[in-house]
Amino acid sequence: MTSKLCKGLIIISASVTRLGSGDETQAGGSGVQTTAEILISAGMALLAVVFYALGNFTQTVNPDDPGPGFYPRTLSALLFIVALVQIVLSWQKKRGSHKNGKVAEEKSNFSYRVFIGTMLLSVLYGFVFDKVSYLVTTTCFLLAMMLLGGVRKWHVLLCVAISYSAATYYLFGHVLMVPLK
Repeated sequence: MTSKLCKGLIIISASVTRLGSGDETQAGGSGVQTTAEILISAGMALLAVVFYALGNFTQTVNPDDPGPGFYPRTLSALLFIVALVQIVLSWQKKRGSHKNGKVAEEKSNFSYRVFIGTMLLSVLYGFVFDKVSYLVTTTCFLLAMMLLGGVRKWHVLLCVAISYSAATYYLFGHVLMVPLK
């Protein structure tokens, strides 16, 4: 159960990409984008609460050992804290842009191509995860997600995808002893 929860957290951490782009993030962002950031962060906070509740694994062998639920619960708590910080920062950015009289145009920057592509890639990644090597699937998934998100420099694509895959493989497989195929 712990390995499935950790794999789920890996899928989610790999799925979260590209909160904003271009000059909108530099100029304070549009109202729609800031609202989207708040909603995404609220969803991540809710997901963190669910994972925290699911990480209730107990053991009776060694009462001093934190047990198998320690890592998922710690990761969930950190995700919850980061989501709350992002909500506060987005809220302040939204209030600051309205207070300064720089009310941004309500132009939607929503891309159905990116949304549907992210959902399809995430589902495909979930199906292929146990059938193919972790390093191959995660590297391909990250490459596809970054291409979908607009990254076009091949050295950035390869360096980020390969280093993230290798680092998480080492962390989960060798440090935390969670077997990844």
